[in-house]
Amino acid sequence: MKKAIIVLAMFLSLAGLTAGGNAEDDSVVTIWHSNSGNLGIAFDEIVDNFNNTIGKEQDIVIEAIYQGAANDVLTKVKAAAAVDTSTLPQIAQLDATAALDMMNSDYLVLPSELGIDTSSIMPSAIESLMSERGLLAIPFNASSLLFYYNKTLFDSLGLEAPETLDDFAEIAPLLGEKDNNGNITRYAFAGVPATYELGAFIGAQNGLSYMVNEENGHTGTPTEVLFEKEGTFAEFLEHWKGLYDTGYLNNITSGVSTEFAAGRTASMLASSSNLSTVINTVGGRFEVGTAFVPKTNEEATGGVNIGGGAMFAFSNNEKVKTVLEYLVSESVQLEWAERTGYMPVNTALYANEEYQEFLDSNPQFRVAMEQTIASNPKVTGVWIPSAYQIYYSFQSEIRNVTEKGKPIDQAVHDMAETVQNALDEYASQNLI
Repeated sequence: MKKAIIVLAMFLSLAGLTAGGNAEDDSVVTIWHSNSGNLGIAFDEIVDNFNNTIGKEQDIVIEAIYQGAANDVLTKVKAAAAVDTSTLPQIAQLDATAALDMMNSDYLVLPSELGIDTSSIMPSAIESLMSERGLLAIPFNASSLLFYYNKTLFDSLGLEAPETLDDFAEIAPLLGEKDNNGNITRYAFAGVPATYELGAFIGAQNGLSYMVNEENGHTGTPTEVLFEKEGTFAEFLEHWKGLYDTGYLNNITSGVSTEFAAGRTASMLASSSNLSTVINTVGGRFEVGTAFVPKTNEEATGGVNIGGGAMFAFSNNEKVKTVLEYLVSESVQLEWAERTGYMPVNTALYANEEYQEFLDSNPQFRVAMEQTIASNPKVTGVWIPSAYQIYYSFQSEIRNVTEKGKPIDQAVHDMAETVQNALDEYASQNLI
């Protein structure tokens, strides 16, 4: 009963935000999104351009409503759907943590049902959203995990970005710095990998590896953990601990970009979507370099998975189709890529002269695309229930190994048990 009251309260608050939901004005296409800061400004301008051009011609108005982080958008979508699907927005921008819920929902409208031609969309972006039902959503803000580094520092030391974690462990002591009292004033790296990063560190092993069965949940609801019996998480932990044992890896889970911009760490891992913000924050204090993510080992040749998000549709009509086609059009994807660091999902940009000139002037932006093209498109993000809780659980186990000396085999087993319990509980609740 208490849960029902909470859901009802959330529904009532959402009803106010949606101004009556889908049924009130046939000309309005509402989008719930998670773009804030520079991303929010860019998205709002893209929306305004539609409303002043195509929208005016075809009597369509996009109403873009910021709903918080991607997980907040998912929470509000699920709450609205649980009470009355007519209060859902026509479109919601969601990330991979929503994919499992969307795949098993009965209110999602697939791109194929809308009749959208996806032939001009990046194959890796399509693969990242492919499920047993088909393509779940239209890719919009595609990103890639990147290795960000202080290129000015690396160049001064005659160093290149590391290709493997073992390579990184060799140069970490050169990148780090201590004061006269032996206190570290600059680390070689800051951060603790979680699900997104492990999608690459584990997914790339042996050319292609999955964390759970059903191809990380893309061909069906996952029921079994694979990273323990296949030894892929243990392999990562062994090399990661080697990097930590140099003494120059800072195990922080927040404020990483701030440490990097201040020069207190020489490198970090972050989404390509952060690129514009990172460069602006650094403010010219040093040159920002980007490179491929270091491989777990020499055999980890699979590359990286696509990150970011997509536009999920909940109404099947021509106005929604028109809006989605606009968002992935060449001109919109050009503007979005140049202003944010996201990769353009429209393949026409590969030969677009303006975009190529932009990349020539801003080489850091080129790396994400090159890395993605070089990756196995089957290296995909993992679709699992309790995604955010599991995200933090991975970080906890990695810190247990590096900081507390927990045996790697035990950490792997405990992590596998955490994920398996989530899979079993989801299967039980959904009668799978």
